[in-house]
Amino acid sequence: MQNAIDPGTAPGTEAVSIPLTGGTTRAAIASGTAQIFTRVLAVVLSIATARALEPREVGLLGLAVILVSLISMIGYYPETAAVVGRGSEGHEKYGIASVAIRALVTLTVFIVVALVFPRAAGLLTGEDGGTQSLRELIAVMAWVPILELVSAYPRVLLQRRLDLNALSVAALLQPLVFVGLAIPLLWNGYGYFGVAWANVLGSFTAALVLWLRLTFKGDLRWRGWPSSRIWRETAVGAARVFTGGFGGFLGERLDNLLVSATIGPAAMSYYSMAWNGSRTPANIFGATIGFVLVPTLSRMQDEPSRIRRAVSESLRHSYLLLAPVCAMLFVSAPLIVTYVLGPRWLPLVGCLRIMCVTVMAIPLLHACNALLVAAGRAHLTGIATAAHLVALVVTIPLFSRHWQVIGAAFGDLISTVVLAVTLCTTAYLATHRIELRLISSIALPIIAAVLAGGLAWQLSALAFASRARLASEMILVATGYLFFIFVLGGKNQLSDLREVLRAASRRTVVA
Repeated sequence: MQNAIDPGTAPGTEAVSIPLTGGTTRAAIASGTAQIFTRVLAVVLSIATARALEPREVGLLGLAVILVSLISMIGYYPETAAVVGRGSEGHEKYGIASVAIRALVTLTVFIVVALVFPRAAGLLTGEDGGTQSLRELIAVMAWVPILELVSAYPRVLLQRRLDLNALSVAALLQPLVFVGLAIPLLWNGYGYFGVAWANVLGSFTAALVLWLRLTFKGDLRWRGWPSSRIWRETAVGAARVFTGGFGGFLGERLDNLLVSATIGPAAMSYYSMAWNGSRTPANIFGATIGFVLVPTLSRMQDEPSRIRRAVSESLRHSYLLLAPVCAMLFVSAPLIVTYVLGPRWLPLVGCLRIMCVTVMAIPLLHACNALLVAAGRAHLTGIATAAHLVALVVTIPLFSRHWQVIGAAFGDLISTVVLAVTLCTTAYLATHRIELRLISSIALPIIAAVLAGGLAWQLSALAFASRARLASEMILVATGYLFFIFVLGGKNQLSDLREVLRAASRRTVVA
């Protein structure tokens, strides 16, 4: 696949100028599609698990998932460092370095977990028998980070070569196999161990697909051991990414613990459900930005104008799609909660609406993070994540005591604003690859979504039947959004988005 960021042009190919290059555009759409399916499958599995298991079993499974994801996340940082490595010794050597360093990190984390588990498990489970069940679950799910270690080498090579569609296929197959096996196992009485083994088999499938991709392309060659420079670059880069990224990973879980400790587990369940519901569409676009921009921008470090354009267009297209989704969710929150979760979950509506505003910052956060990671300055994101953690610790307990779960949502909003301002400022000062005029392209879809949402709010009240009202609200938001985009002068933005979708269908597109 010939990509636009490749300095060479394949003989006989015709150069076509498009807002985003053909290869990365197709990869972005493939990644976005995989993200959508993954989020939908996660919702389906959550519903099936909640109906098939007892609350205690669901809690134990959740604890095991959090612990294993923690191990996987810590082990992932050497892989990220290898992807953005700028040396010229060959992609294979970066892959070897990332696997070796990740193996060492994973082994260390396993040893630490084994040492602290007896005391920590008693605090986490809080009841007799829970410690042994949690131990058995983790023993099964520990295969997941091991399989991710096995697949690290092909992931590094494919990302460095910008063969991103293969990664999207693997990312899609993993949850398909996982959920496709977990639900029948739940129905047949295998309980949370069925879910755990399904997760392991899904990870095995993804690893197998990535290795088969390298095998069929004939890329399994030995090119020697990495030089000391590559070892040092990968290790230092992993430390920097860990410093900048781990606080963000922790920040996405700390708020739930703070809410539970302040106003109780019941309120935390409302907060957590609203958080997941609002973040699902936003994270689809945010994760797609990060997936494409990190390997792409790392190859453009000497071309600042192209970096600015890639960031600008990625954000503009993300907000064009995200803004109306958030408007629909804000306006139709009571009806959506009633039909999807049931009337007993209606107390989370206010929290959900506040978070619909909060998540508008997510694509911007992912773009700034990608800029810093690609520039080799991932450790600087630690400044923003530290500010975010401090804001969470201060605002959520304080506001929750006064306004319960609504206060917690406002604490999340304020903390996210602090994170966004700090991260954007850091990325601007460190890379000078963010233009202030970008604000206008982001503001236009947000303003159009607010106007469309207000119009739908007023007019949908004329529909007395709930089902008719839900449909009318969504139709009014969609049509009103397109109308206001056009009226506010955003015709060119819609045209650009259409060109991106058209470019994705081309077989070969070269900048």
